[in-house]
Amino acid sequence: MDKRRREFIKQSLYGLLALLGLGFLTTGVSLFLPIDKREKELIYFPLIPEDELPRSGVKKGELVYSVSGKERKARVFIVSSARGLTVLSATCSHLGCLVNYNREKAEFTCPCHGGRYDLSGRNIAGPPPAPLSRIPTKIQNGMVLAGIKV
Repeated sequence: MDKRRREFIKQSLYGLLALLGLGFLTTGVSLFLPIDKREKELIYFPLIPEDELPRSGVKKGELVYSVSGKERKARVFIVSSARGLTVLSATCSHLGCLVNYNREKAEFTCPCHGGRYDLSGRNIAGPPPAPLSRIPTKIQNGMVLAGIKV
């Protein structure tokens, strides 16, 4: 009787170790499989009517769009200057905090760690490693459209 019990425990332990090994093996193999390289499609969503664009300066806006049936919102800054129209993401490239526009200094500032960006979105001070993201735009049928990859 004692021999059968030992044999059962031994076989159970081997089975458990085999299952654990199989789990590690499938995870390891999946690391070497190609990632889905399907390119995301750029889709334009309405941002603001063209007649609400600032002639010169910065206007805060909110881009509302839907992905897979879920509504998403993104805060943006619409910068209008002699160089044209630029739409910048309001998300700091350092830790993802929302930046604010400082009219006196004509720059964007991050309240979290003091990052600063100029009107074109380039970082000019602080810890941000990259500029603010530029959002593709176009004007169509009297509406400013912002492009999001989905």
